[in-house]
Amino acid sequence: MIIFSYNVLQIIFFPIIFFIASLRIIFNKENFTSFGQKFLCNYNFSKFDNFDYLIHFASIGELNSINYLIENLSSKKVLLTCSTLSSYNLAKQKYQNYSVIFLPLDFRWNINKFLHHIKIKKIIWIDSEIWPNWLTISNNKKIKNILVNGRLSNKSFSKWKNFSSFSKLLGSKYSLIFAKGLEDKKKFEIIFDREVLYHGNLKFYQKLNLKNDKKNIICFASIHREEFENVIQIIKNLDLNSIEQIIIIPRHIHFSSKLKSMIKSFYSNKIFIIEKFGENDVAYENSKLTFMGGSLFEHGGQNPIEPLSKGCFVLSGQYVNNFSEIYTDLEDLSLAKVFNEKNNQEIGSAINKYIDMKLDNEANIKDYFNLNIKQLSSIIYKVEEC
Repeated sequence: MIIFSYNVLQIIFFPIIFFIASLRIIFNKENFTSFGQKFLCNYNFSKFDNFDYLIHFASIGELNSINYLIENLSSKKVLLTCSTLSSYNLAKQKYQNYSVIFLPLDFRWNINKFLHHIKIKKIIWIDSEIWPNWLTISNNKKIKNILVNGRLSNKSFSKWKNFSSFSKLLGSKYSLIFAKGLEDKKKFEIIFDREVLYHGNLKFYQKLNLKNDKKNIICFASIHREEFENVIQIIKNLDLNSIEQIIIIPRHIHFSSKLKSMIKSFYSNKIFIIEKFGENDVAYENSKLTFMGGSLFEHGGQNPIEPLSKGCFVLSGQYVNNFSEIYTDLEDLSLAKVFNEKNNQEIGSAINKYIDMKLDNEANIKDYFNLNIKQLSSIIYKVEEC
């Protein structure tokens, strides 16, 4: 009955959803390929063979989590699916030997058409993907659903708790669930009322590039549009005589021009704004400090693992509830600092002290990454056995 109601609502609101999706093309958030595949299930099906696995990652963050799976699954008959243009373009570049497409949205007619033409044995969902029709229809077709690196924000957790019976029904559709951390494990066990496993975090599986002789460069990374003014005020309180360069990476690259216009009045040749994808790693490798965005307003923070893997000392505002477990670990290991104050002047003054610190974090970073990946092989074993 619940699934039926969900589908009735989809039919009622489909014209509105379709109209909004059409507008996204105008604003370059979709193109005709993504629109056709996601909303109309429009593919050249003759290009596809049968697949052992479909691995779905919604965006770039989830894409960066699948390396371990790609490298270690014994079968290479894998179809990669995504939801955003940026993750699609990066996946095509990164995994040239694999088919990469946009996943059809969670409409019954889309999914039935897709699974009629493409035969799949197992679907691996990365991060926080809970799609009622996908789970129900694929399960009815004897396709195994596996959630890997599962994550639930506090907001999503509260939402799913309000639909307890629906949550438990959807939770039963997964053959396996692997949480990315112990806090997420508890959340999933509550909403799904079933066993949830934890065998490490896939995002920790990446090449470390650690240097302790970094120059006094600070990177403001994954900065949301809502934080632009705060970051500008923090920068105004930095001692530019002690800082060689300030790098700013907007969370959404298409807002780079807006950020540029906002800092025009005090623009310095020491400030560099990233305006295209693929340059984050270089920024982290060069930076001594990285301030993670999504933390100066009630968004929940951003994952600090990537800058940490490049040897950065990580800074963050107070709103880190989506990654509180990681930030607690990092502060205990003296690898990060979360500012609990809202005062931009105080944050800027504190950064002036941190920028002159001598980095000595290589051993702690290596140990922390090794701790979080040592059980990942158990995920592969259980996925292949189920």
